[in-house]
Amino acid sequence: MLKFNSLLLSLLFAGLPLLLPGQETDDQAIPADKIYYGASYYPETWSRESVSEDIRHMKELSMNVVRMAEFSWSKMEPREGEYDFEWLRSIMDELHEHGISVILGTPTATPPAWLWEKHPEIGQLDEDGRRKYHGARKSYDYNNQVYQHYVVRIVSEMAKALGSHPALIGWQTDNELSMKPDYSQSTKVLFQNWLREKYGTIENLNQIWATDLWSQTYQRFDQIPLPRSWTWHHPSLQLEWKRFQSESVVNFQAIQLAAIRQYSDRPVTHDSMPGQATNYEDLFEDLDFMAVNNYHSFEAYDRVLSNYDRMRGFKKGMHWLFETAPNNSGGGAKGNTWFLHQPDGSMHAALWMNYALGGQGAIFWLWRQHRAGQEMPHGSILNAWGKPVANYDDLKQLGADLQKSSDFLLHAPVTPAEIGIFYDHEADMGLRIEQYANDIRYYTDWTYRFYLALQDQHLHRDVLMPGADLDGYKLLYLPLLPMISDDLRARLKTWVENGGTLILGPMTGYRTEYWTAFTDHAMGEIAEWSGIEVDSRIPVGTKLRPAEIPLKMAYNGPLDLPEGQAGLWSEALSSEDGRVIATYLNGMHAKEAAIIENTVGKGKVVLLGTDPGREHLGQLLRHYAKEQGIEPLASGDAGPLVVHRKGSKQEGFILDNITAEPKTIELPKGKYTDILTGKSYSAGQELAPYEVRVLQRK
Repeated sequence: MLKFNSLLLSLLFAGLPLLLPGQETDDQAIPADKIYYGASYYPETWSRESVSEDIRHMKELSMNVVRMAEFSWSKMEPREGEYDFEWLRSIMDELHEHGISVILGTPTATPPAWLWEKHPEIGQLDEDGRRKYHGARKSYDYNNQVYQHYVVRIVSEMAKALGSHPALIGWQTDNELSMKPDYSQSTKVLFQNWLREKYGTIENLNQIWATDLWSQTYQRFDQIPLPRSWTWHHPSLQLEWKRFQSESVVNFQAIQLAAIRQYSDRPVTHDSMPGQATNYEDLFEDLDFMAVNNYHSFEAYDRVLSNYDRMRGFKKGMHWLFETAPNNSGGGAKGNTWFLHQPDGSMHAALWMNYALGGQGAIFWLWRQHRAGQEMPHGSILNAWGKPVANYDDLKQLGADLQKSSDFLLHAPVTPAEIGIFYDHEADMGLRIEQYANDIRYYTDWTYRFYLALQDQHLHRDVLMPGADLDGYKLLYLPLLPMISDDLRARLKTWVENGGTLILGPMTGYRTEYWTAFTDHAMGEIAEWSGIEVDSRIPVGTKLRPAEIPLKMAYNGPLDLPEGQAGLWSEALSSEDGRVIATYLNGMHAKEAAIIENTVGKGKVVLLGTDPGREHLGQLLRHYAKEQGIEPLASGDAGPLVVHRKGSKQEGFILDNITAEPKTIELPKGKYTDILTGKSYSAGQELAPYEVRVLQRK
């Protein structure tokens, strides 16, 4: 992982006994003996008397967990050095008496007014020279030494006071950590020193970045600027700036982990967000279990499926959904309403995505609607005047269904995947700098073009990060991955030679780790061991211009597919020994190979020189999965989520129709009982819109 550098070590003031990352005990998830269901709770804004009424409603909904305190620094430390945790302890006592567990968030996203008044320099300085101040979330500078001093202190005192409370089952660091560039002089010096540590000499940096171009040559590291949005900076500089910001986030979390673990043995996580460029592989390396926030509207439930596969791909036990809207979400600077669970049953289907794919808990944001402040439009379970919201009965039904199915969820885990599809936050960083294929957006294009091609075929998969262990996987798919590290290249080569099927592309492996081009082969040494060359490359883009001619391709060999259309970009491929799978029919690459497969050792490499389209890609992935002995979990309509779960004594499937249309699914032959309704079913399944079935094999 990213360790503390010498500059950041100086932030840890003398006298505080801290346990540095790497010294903690082995990762521990929340014990997998219970399924959890609850809400984010902010009792600090309500009278103490309201807690008993809130607990009554929680029990009525079968809720057994709340997430608290991540924004309440001013109530914990109302004046500098004066700590008050009794109000929080008494609430935790009452929750515990009623069987409701607690996850505590460190309050570092919202420093109190007295701290801003005393140290306004903790505020982030934007690129226009404006310093942020008190009144919003996450306005601080991650690297500010003064702020880190106060962060260590409040987190330590909080962990010391509450870290062994019997209600406490886990911790959350800060809130939705994301990259926030700071343009202060101190950050500039840190960044320049970070570059010096990475590159060694300025001559080395100049050579790698080819700075003779446009007279960008530097004589000293202290000449290197912080990139501004209004200047067309060198893409390698921009990428390193993003990496530095991400590492700053990781280091900021690391000092909190050290403080928590000094006084509490409860597991720690962070509430990650989809579509972030922040490197979550680094952020979660020293965390104990996985958590994600998904705010999804019924029109786009399929967009968030991959996040649960990503949680499971980290191999840290059962994951959590830490934030999701119970009905609608809203807020922001304009008080908009964004996402909505509107059709009957849609909220139920949305939550079951998490539990079906290995989730241990789900937490709604939020319990009681804010009576004032920036997020009053956001959906809740109780409204500001204390009444249950319109879909309260649906929430109650979900709690009852989880109670019915908890034994199955706990003792019939998700079966291990043999297919892995790679997701890389640094690819997101790079493609925000240089699109190459016009209008590409990493998270959405990766999801709708590539990930959902697996889902359409009901092929079970994990979403993997570049550092993932490859053991146990038979087919790996790396789409939209411009940079493949030297380490991953070496591991992939060995994995293929030992019998794996590796599918590369499109838009994969064409940049070095410095976001520069290769000069020996288009994809570096991959061409040498894969036996497949890229001879030419032409960008296509995400959509055609009105007068543009579609680029067509024909399929050969084992894939009995109709003529298709190429997208994103067009690479002309060649291979001395490989087999041409598809050929371009028109355009500058007419008659050239678009897809080639080649045997490497005991395995196979397939290079996609273009995006063949979601339907054709799905068929291609299914073909290569079948070659490896991997069969789809089910047949039938695309759209519903099908998850196979199996334990030593229980086996079955969870079906979740996350669409607004009826769907038909054919499962393996057998007899099944729906745990939720008690009804019996055979292999054929006709699912109503947003219907969920938890099917136990008889």
